Amino acid sequence: MGLAEIKKSIDKDGRVSAKRASYTRHSVEMFGGTKTLAPKATIAALAKGRGTAVPRSTVEVIGEGAPTGFGKVVFWDPADEQLAVIVFLNVADPLGVMISGVRQFDTIEFTSSTGIAHFREGTQNKGISALIGVVAAGANLTAAAFGAPEVAPLINAAAKFAQDQFQEKKVKELPRDPFGVNPTTGDGARQAGGVIVSLPEAGQIFYSGDEDHQERWIREPGTRDFDHHPKHVRGAFYLRGINRDRHQAGADGDIIINAWDVKFDNNSGFYRLHALLKRGKKPIIT
Repeated sequence: MGLAEIKKSIDKDGRVSAKRASYTRHSVEMFGGTKTLAPKATIAALAKGRGTAVPRSTVEVIGEGAPTGFGKVVFWDPADEQLAVIVFLNVADPLGVMISGVRQFDTIEFTSSTGIAHFREGTQNKGISALIGVVAAGANLTAAAFGAPEVAPLINAAAKFAQDQFQEKKVKELPRDPFGVNPTTGDGARQAGGVIVSLPEAGQIFYSGDEDHQERWIREPGTRDFDHHPKHVRGAFYLRGINRDRHQAGADGDIIINAWDVKFDNNSGFYRLHALLKRGKKPIIT
């Protein structure tokens, strides 16, 4: 399924089936060949010797040109109790990034969600996918993992890459933060902007609708809680900046993080997301 087929699926019902095999296939058709970064090639491992543990998890790179230690899919190894992952989410990429190997009751917690992206105008990036990398592995990880001096050079290089590749080419319009808020007006967007996270029980990626399909927009007044989700969105949540956006997987499978929109080729910019992944054994209350 290439970009044209993905667009057709989005237009049809605002969803694209995306379990691990199909997600990789879609991504390869959009961005190019694939290769796997071994554990020793992850950000966490490259900082080894300076206080950072080596993970067992791997990263799949799809396409060319990704910065060192980054790819499109993280395969969370069962031996890794916790991971700290960083995402540079190109909002022109309709597929976002995937975390595979998630188990029921595992949690994902976003400790930082920053950036302003724009949802109208052309972009300069050509065939560059969203990026994800493993910053740390071990036990008792906290948000401090993302500020460790050992990993700073690789994170800073990726941030510079994102600024160069995901930048705007024209007048900036429709600015949105990761929570879908227009920073100029304070209004919450319903149709486009911000981040949606599909949990394993969803088994698919969710998208908004055009003017003729407003039933796929976030319900009035644009509050991104479960009560205002559009009807077709199930097993997913929007980033809100509340309770650190901590949620629990309801099944084994994959987590997908992508920008909320219906049309992606007129988007520009990126969001920077820090997330902690923790293995779990029983339900939590969110």
